[in-house]
Amino acid sequence: MYIDNAATSFPKPERVYTAVNDWLRNGMAAGRGSHQGIDDTGRMIDLGRSKLAQLLGLSSPSRIIHTLNCTDSLNIILQGFLSAGDHVVASQLDHNSVLRPLQELKQRGITVELANFDPASGLIDVEQFTRLVSSQPTRLVVITHASNVTGTIQPIQDLIRIAHNAGAAVLLDAAQTAGHVPISMHDMGIEFLATAGHKGLLGPLGTGILCIGNGLESSVRPLRYGGTGTSSELLEQPLEMPSRYESGNANVPGIAGLGAGAEWILKESVERIHEKIQALTQRLMEGLQEIRGVELLSPRHTRNVGIATFNIYNQDCREVAMILDQSFRIQCRAGLHCAPLAHRALGTFEKGGAVRLSPGVFTTEDEIQAVVEAVHAIAQL
Repeated sequence: MYIDNAATSFPKPERVYTAVNDWLRNGMAAGRGSHQGIDDTGRMIDLGRSKLAQLLGLSSPSRIIHTLNCTDSLNIILQGFLSAGDHVVASQLDHNSVLRPLQELKQRGITVELANFDPASGLIDVEQFTRLVSSQPTRLVVITHASNVTGTIQPIQDLIRIAHNAGAAVLLDAAQTAGHVPISMHDMGIEFLATAGHKGLLGPLGTGILCIGNGLESSVRPLRYGGTGTSSELLEQPLEMPSRYESGNANVPGIAGLGAGAEWILKESVERIHEKIQALTQRLMEGLQEIRGVELLSPRHTRNVGIATFNIYNQDCREVAMILDQSFRIQCRAGLHCAPLAHRALGTFEKGGAVRLSPGVFTTEDEIQAVVEAVHAIAQL
């Protein structure tokens, strides 16, 4: 039983496997040039961009940039949009993919402040967030849409409004929510969105997405410069989207699979997927909460993206995960989940973190029941 979808989704829809296999066997082209194979690859990539733009509510597919992963997407904005003297507000909920670049940027004259969150609700402290954003001119606000530790979905419309009222741009880290929660960059007024391709979007590993709002491309420096297949007569990096940020050959097999994943999600609908995963997660949390000795860290009464994190009293979280794997064939993740500040706030840092269970769109109710029974058996040890 695979209950580790917050790390990477598994299994994928069958069409994802088929798309990757077909391109590897029959594609033969990188998507740049003039022969028929290249034309076919280009059409496949363009179609995938259109599906992703529809899924994420963008005005144009050209605003979709294919990246290495969500970390790559976040770094393009953090390192390409910010300059010495800028002020950034993020939060304790952020992943190291945000925290570590910001830590490095402090050495370059950028000031960083982190908003707290309430461990009981999992929600960012809105009053403190407002003070931090308004205390001085703020260039950028980074919002983790849903924590990869607690699963709590943040009230992003309120946070975006606060940021915009202070004149700040918003970078939404949608690693855990894209494909699981309805998102419209246009309707929500989001300037930048970064996400993984291999989680809720159901694509392969090694894929990521960066979305840049209209007119903002000239304000973001690329991380990589080189061949794009466009404006080849110029020595300067082109300005047009998306090639400005896509130097070098793309991960075309991965992009083929990612486009197929987006197509499957559009057919099933994000709303239905969200309802199913929420129902499974609520059942999982209810079962865990009834087990004596289990401390549930994911708040039950706030919206959750599909994560139930817990510890068992006097048991090491990594040993619990090992027993789940070796004795019950249940795969999950234990540790700090690359979010050390979140675990410090939850009081689990010194314990080495916690056990995280994350159902996916293909998880069944019987599997959820089996997981609850397994945790109950371990808690009796």
